[in-house]
Amino acid sequence: MMSSATKSEPPPAAADGDLRVNWFFCVHGTTEMGWDWQRLGAPAMEQLDPVRMPRSSASSRHIPVTAYSMTNAGVVHLESGLEHDLVRRLDRDTRIVRIVAQPLRLSWAAREPVSHIPDLLTLHDDNAVTVWDVRALEDQDEDFKIKSAVTRDACTAVGWHYEVFTGLGETERLNLLWLHGFRRRPDWADRLEETVLRAARSRNTTIRDLFAQDDGTGELKAVAWHLVWRGVLRLDIAAPWKLDTAIAVRDGVRDD
Repeated sequence: MMSSATKSEPPPAAADGDLRVNWFFCVHGTTEMGWDWQRLGAPAMEQLDPVRMPRSSASSRHIPVTAYSMTNAGVVHLESGLEHDLVRRLDRDTRIVRIVAQPLRLSWAAREPVSHIPDLLTLHDDNAVTVWDVRALEDQDEDFKIKSAVTRDACTAVGWHYEVFTGLGETERLNLLWLHGFRRRPDWADRLEETVLRAARSRNTTIRDLFAQDDGTGELKAVAWHLVWRGVLRLDIAAPWKLDTAIAVRDGVRDD
């Protein structure tokens, strides 16, 4: 079964026009296999498995992280806390329907054989695919920049997007860590969501106004934070939040 996530095109070449890049995937439990785009088209995105599992070692720069993804309804195995920061951001994006860690390997021959495994792949609800490398700016040495450029060209050639995630601002990171604790829908949400939305639709509503509706149990507050995590309630994720911060229902959200 082939995904419609991309066009069927020959394997890409790097910017110099002479570098042939080979793709490798693990599909539906198979071992890593070379991928012939011309013959096979795109791999089935819903069947992609990681090409490797992160492991810690004495020489490793990172500490592996196991994170639960609400998008996947399962865990993803990550190589660093920086990757976890990105997953927290991606997990809130309702356009993303699947996240795959260590999703593929690219190889090519320069002066000597080179290979690169990007950190993440995301599949969107319109079948668009984005491949992610995660690297802080201060850690982007010449070797990474070359691999990143080749990966970008390779993705462009098959109709995929490519992004380098360098990290979050401190305020956004702390806000996402806070919201992470409210990503699961509370059992009592059916009883209180309408009250939260009605209050948030009032003109110039603040967090203080919304929380004033809580009966002291904290249940309404928990539902409100869950709706912020889902993006149903709108807050600036990169700005500090205070009780006087304005909060509103996202445009396009309708009452049930």
